[in-house]
Amino acid sequence: MATVTYYRSDYLKGYTVDENDTASIDNFKSSGYTTNYEQALRESKTTVGGINYTAPTNENNSTVDSTTLTPQAKKRIKDSAKLKFGNSLPEELIEEYTNAYIEFGNDADSAIATVRQTDLYKTLFPGNLNADGATVKFSESEYTSIQNSYKRRLENININPDVILTEERRAQLIENVVSPDEFGQRINTVRTNVLNAIPQVKEFYLRNFNRVLTDEEIIASAIDPEIGKGLVSGTLTSSEILNQQIRTARIGAEALLAGTDISIEAAEELSNLGLSVEKARRGFAQVRTIQQQALAQGRDVPSVQDILEGTELGQQEELSTVMNIMNQQQTQSSVSLGAVQGQTGAVTGLLEG
Repeated sequence: MATVTYYRSDYLKGYTVDENDTASIDNFKSSGYTTNYEQALRESKTTVGGINYTAPTNENNSTVDSTTLTPQAKKRIKDSAKLKFGNSLPEELIEEYTNAYIEFGNDADSAIATVRQTDLYKTLFPGNLNADGATVKFSESEYTSIQNSYKRRLENININPDVILTEERRAQLIENVVSPDEFGQRINTVRTNVLNAIPQVKEFYLRNFNRVLTDEEIIASAIDPEIGKGLVSGTLTSSEILNQQIRTARIGAEALLAGTDISIEAAEELSNLGLSVEKARRGFAQVRTIQQQALAQGRDVPSVQDILEGTELGQQEELSTVMNIMNQQQTQSSVSLGAVQGQTGAVTGLLEG
C-alpha cells in the first residue's frame, strides 16, 4: 500500500495516509498541510502558531505590546490562524483565537485554550474536551478528519450520516476514542445481521404500522432505534434516511423510467427541495404530456425541473405556468368535444346560436 505524509508548520511529525484516500488528502490540503517537509519546517519558524515560531520583540528585547498592533498586523495574525486551522474552525472561532492570541502576548497555547472554553466550540467539537476541561483528545484538524471518516462509513451503505451522527452520538464516539475503522466495523456488523432478517422486519412493519420500509430505513433503524420510532410517527421520511447521492440517483432513475431525462444538478436541487422518490415518479409521468401541450399551444416549453417544482413541490411561479398549460388544454378539449357532439346531433353545446 503506497502512502503519503502531510506536514504543517504546527505539526512537523506529519500524518501518513493511503495515497488513494482522496477524502483525507483533500481535507489535509484544505487545512494547509503539505507533503513538502522542508516547506513546513520553514513555515514553522515564520508562521504564527508554528512550533518554532518566536514572537517579534522591540529594541528592549520585550514582546511587542498587543495594544500597539495595527489592523494590518492583526489581519496577518488572523490569516495565519486560518492557515493553521484550515476549515476546522469557523470564522467566529478564528476571530476568538486571534483576539486571545494578541491578548496573551502571542501565546498560541493560551489562545486555543480560550477558544476551547466557548460554547460554540463545545457544540462543534462535542466530546473532544478531556475531564480537566482544558486539554483535548484530538487536535481540531484531527477531529474534523475523524468525523468525516465516520460520515464516509455511513455513506458507503447509503445512509445519510446527518441522521445517525447526532451531537450526542458524535460526543460518545469521541469520548470513547472510537476510530473510524472500528466504527465502520460496528456498522457493517449491524448491517450484516439485519440484512439476513430484512424480509421478516419488513413484514412486521407492514402488519403493525402499515409501513413498507426500504433496506436503508431498516438498517438505520437497527443502528439507532429512535430512527425507527421517527419513521413510524412520521417525524422522519425515507428521503431523510438516504444519503444525498442515493436520493439524487433515485430521482434520476425515475426520470429515465418515465422516458425523460434530467441533469445531475437538477436532480440534486430537487432532492434538496424535498422531492421524494414517490413524488418524482408521479411528476415525471406528466412531464412529456405537459411539454407536448405547451408546444402545441405555442408556449415556451417548461423544463423537466420546472414542471416537477410546480406540480410536486408547489413552487408558485412554476405551478402557475403548468396550470395555465393544463387549463388551456382543458378548454380546447371542451371546445373540440362540443363540436363533435354538435355534428353528431347529440348535443349542440357551443354550436348553439
